[in-house]
Amino acid sequence: MKKILNLLLLTASSLVATAQSSHFTITGHIGNLGAPAKVYFDYMTDNKGHGDSAIVVNGSFKFTGHMNPYSSCRMALDHKGAGKDMATHGLDVLYFNFADENMEINSKDSLTDAKITGSKTYDEYSAYVKEVGPMPWDIDRISNAQIAAAPELVGDTAFTNQVARQHYKMVADYQIKNFEFAKTHPDSYFAPIALFGAASNEHSVAKAEPVFKAMSPQIQATDAGKTIQEFINAHYRLKVGGTAPDFTQVNVAGKPVTLSAYKGKIVLIDFWASWCSPCRQEIPNLVTQYKMYKDKGLEILSVSLDSSRDKWLKAVQQEGMAWPQVCDLNGQSNSVARLYGVSAIPATFLVDRNGNLIETGLRGEDLNKKLAELFKD
Repeated sequence: MKKILNLLLLTASSLVATAQSSHFTITGHIGNLGAPAKVYFDYMTDNKGHGDSAIVVNGSFKFTGHMNPYSSCRMALDHKGAGKDMATHGLDVLYFNFADENMEINSKDSLTDAKITGSKTYDEYSAYVKEVGPMPWDIDRISNAQIAAAPELVGDTAFTNQVARQHYKMVADYQIKNFEFAKTHPDSYFAPIALFGAASNEHSVAKAEPVFKAMSPQIQATDAGKTIQEFINAHYRLKVGGTAPDFTQVNVAGKPVTLSAYKGKIVLIDFWASWCSPCRQEIPNLVTQYKMYKDKGLEILSVSLDSSRDKWLKAVQQEGMAWPQVCDLNGQSNSVARLYGVSAIPATFLVDRNGNLIETGLRGEDLNKKLAELFKD
């Protein structure tokens, strides 16, 4: 689940507001911090990712740029000069939405405790988060903290299953709250973002579509609205018993891999990412199932939503994923994920030997039972 809402948040744009300035300015004041402290800032505008960094001098830092016209951003504070990867996966990370505005960030010691002023977009975002939270990254942080607090139980199936159940309960609550927000705030910039957070699978399309149609044409025309429309369209294409959409993407060696090349096999299309904890918790089961059925005609085709080639390949090696792997390094905007209307990972699509869709969303024991049924002697 983690960051899967970022697909919306990091590509969202809304109505072009009148009387906007042409650039944004973010001015930060974090106590008396100095070198080697550094702030990393990532955002999306015009469907392109942008990254910047600033050294903290006497507690102060500054960013300027342009957004067209809104963006969701990630800011990470590196207190000790450990580098961007450590900072963005650390605890002092701030997610927020804002526009071409003049924002100030003030805190005694950290980003997570900062007070943010000067942005009406951020104020609206804060109200949205308060209503639907905890957010996906908060949920992931809670689950990871539970695991980190009991390292001696990591191999205990009962413990990991308990953490997983709590995780998915929080995800389910988040989806319910998002659906209510989208339904009751149809004119909000965050309405389609909330709806995407609620629409996690094909079963939710029937609920999501009328809520989306109730939004104004202007809100539907935002990038977030267009993504919801893509999600709805994808699940009308993806009918159980119908043909699974064909696709081609490059593998770890940079060579193209095409789904239709595996006709004659049962194929499990697995959407995952190196940064997705629930995905990686499921991989050992996939390894077991692959060993059991690969000689009987099972193929797994994993589609990664990573944006870092190094992290993708490292995770593949660590997890022992001995089946075909593909990725376009576009993160949550992966073209195959958009084609299949994937709004949360892990996500799976089981395809028969003729290229038709058997079932979606299978994992754990549900997947194991289905494979045992398909490959019974």
